[in-house]
Amino acid sequence: MPSALILGITGYAGSVLARALVRRGWDVRGVGRSDSAAGDLEALGVSVEIADVGEPQELDGIGRPGDHVFYLVGSVSGDRRWIERVGLHGVRNTEAALADVGVASLVVVHTLAAYGRGSADTITETSPLAPTSALGRVSVQAERHLRQAHADYGLPVRFVRAGTIYGPGRRTVRALRNRRLRVIGGGRNVSSRIHVQDLAAILAAVAERGRSAEVYLAVDDRPVSLRTYFDHLADKAHAPPPASTPRWLARAMVAGFGLTSAISRSHAPLGHSLYALVTANCACSNAKIRTELGVRLRFPSYVEGVDDLLRREASDA
Repeated sequence: MPSALILGITGYAGSVLARALVRRGWDVRGVGRSDSAAGDLEALGVSVEIADVGEPQELDGIGRPGDHVFYLVGSVSGDRRWIERVGLHGVRNTEAALADVGVASLVVVHTLAAYGRGSADTITETSPLAPTSALGRVSVQAERHLRQAHADYGLPVRFVRAGTIYGPGRRTVRALRNRRLRVIGGGRNVSSRIHVQDLAAILAAVAERGRSAEVYLAVDDRPVSLRTYFDHLADKAHAPPPASTPRWLARAMVAGFGLTSAISRSHAPLGHSLYALVTANCACSNAKIRTELGVRLRFPSYVEGVDDLLRREASDA
C-alpha cells in the first residue's frame, strides 16, 4: 500500500488530495493548521498532526521510508514575511526533516508566479523564469535549495507549477452573487486553470511516475481570460458578472493595504503577490503531463469544470 505524507493537508488542495488518495487505497497522513478540517479527515482514517512548518522542531520525525511527500503549504495573500515563512523556510525545514529518511518522492507545488508577468507565447516547463513578486521569488529560491539537495544526496524532489486552482468549495459563486468579486483591468489577461480534482490526479502521477528534479505544469487544455471565465461562471450560476477595477486603482489599493497590514501586522486582502499573479499572462501547455505521465483530465477545460463545480455545490446546498 503506498503511503502519503501531505504538508498542508487541511488546506483546500491538500484536503482534496488526501480524499483522492484514500479512495485509491493509500495510507494517508499529514500536517496541517486547521483543527476543524483535521477532524473531517480523521473521520476518513487520515492521521493529521497540527504543526507549523516554519518551526523546524515541529517537523522532527514526520517522514517514513517510502513515503510520497507532498508540499502544499503556501500563501498568495500574505505579506512577504509570511510568504517566506511558509514558502521558503518551511521548505528548508521539510527537506532537513526528510534528509535521512529515504522517501520515495517529494512533490513541491507552487503557483505560476515564477513566470512573473508571463509571456505572449505559450509557457512550457522550459520557459525562462522572471519573478516580479515575493511569491515568485520565494518559489524560485525554494526550488534552488531543493535542487541543491538533489545534487548533494539525491533527494527525489519534483516540482509542480499549478495554474489557478478552482472547484467546488471555494465560495466563488457566493462572491459573485454578493457582488464582492471584481476583475482587474477588465480581466483581459489570459491564464491557465486546473480543476482541483485533476490537480490531485496530476500530483499522484508526478509522485509515482515523475522524474526527480523535473518541473511539471499542472494546467488544463484551454487557457482562458479572467473575464471569459467569470462571465461564463456567472451566466451558468445565474449571477451578475463581476465588475472591473482599473489597474491604477488596484495598484493604489495594494499600496494602501500594504501600509495598513504593516501597521496592524495582519494579512492584506489584496497584496502585491496576488495582484501580480492575477494580472499575468500565463497561457501554459500541459503536453508534458500528458505525454510523459499519461495524465487524462476529467475536466479538460473550464467549461466542464464549471459544470461540475455548480453541480456539486447544488448537491451540497
